[in-house]
Amino acid sequence: MSRDLIGDMLRKDKENEGDLPLKGKGKPLSREILEGDALDRTVKNAGFLPEWIRLQQKIRDRLILTNNEKWNGLALDKLENEVASINDLIKKYNKICPTKMQKMLLDPTRLESQLRNWE
Repeated sequence: MSRDLIGDMLRKDKENEGDLPLKGKGKPLSREILEGDALDRTVKNAGFLPEWIRLQQKIRDRLILTNNEKWNGLALDKLENEVASINDLIKKYNKICPTKMQKMLLDPTRLESQLRNWE
């Protein structure tokens, strides 16, 4: 082996040509592969969700549940405790999400209108 690692790999591949039939070898790349960001596409195809998006979904789900319970007669102190718990999640969310995506903390008196910001 020489100090030219890539060159050695290419020479070895050229010597073993035909050993590994590659799917699509010699065919043009599809338009989907050539467009967009390769990293974003790979991450999306792998099913990966960033932590801040998971938190966003969790907060939204809890807000919807709390809003439904509020209309069904949830006690005010329980509602305030739930809002405080959700606000803790929002603080965590605001620390890790992109700046443009940050949200205001919740106010129990304006819960219904604030829910629209999370949908």
